[in-house]
Amino acid sequence: MYHSISDRQDLFSAVSPEAFRKQMAYLAGKKCPVIPLAELVRRLRAHEPLGGSVALTFDDGYRDNYTTVFPLLKQYDFPATIFVTTDLIGKDGGYCTAEELREMHDSGLISIEPHTLSHPKLARLSRIEAAHEVRKSRRVLQDMLGTLPTLFAYPYGSFSEETVELVCETGFMGAVTVKEGTVGPDTDVFRLPRNSVDSSTVFSQFRGKVSRAIDWYVACKRFIRI
Repeated sequence: MYHSISDRQDLFSAVSPEAFRKQMAYLAGKKCPVIPLAELVRRLRAHEPLGGSVALTFDDGYRDNYTTVFPLLKQYDFPATIFVTTDLIGKDGGYCTAEELREMHDSGLISIEPHTLSHPKLARLSRIEAAHEVRKSRRVLQDMLGTLPTLFAYPYGSFSEETVELVCETGFMGAVTVKEGTVGPDTDVFRLPRNSVDSSTVFSQFRGKVSRAIDWYVACKRFIRI
């Protein structure tokens, strides 16, 4: 799980372009199978082997996903999913324009999916408010791109049982959280874990986040809390 790929000091979630290039080179050098998130969901639903694959996701729709990330992913032929907060499209603060999103979508390499309209904590909203955020953001992208979005990302990883039901009823095939860990055969497609990569992530930690070492780390944290 990435957000901005930039040297911005005001975003803890930002990863420097230099660090990101090193991370992508590592995946390529290890011949790690990088697959679309939609393909991961399809394999889970079909009960097919996951093959040690990695799916790359980016939240919010920062413009550096187009200027910095997109060219590098094309170089390595790595697919990725960008979850867009639709009210921020083309807005000040460095967000992708509709034209940039369409170009990435049309490349066939990048999937553009909704991350709500305004990035609220869905678990705190009424069902009517949450439904508006989920369904309207999907329609915005459908109208913009000409295809129906199939994946969803919960802002802040905030969701309730009712939220999951709503996302499922809307017609999405899967949804991602911010809970860390690897995906296994029994993982709920509407509660997919993701491993955050941000400004604090050193290279050794990145290697652990794309391996089963992350499960050991999560288990240790759980044990310490107990």
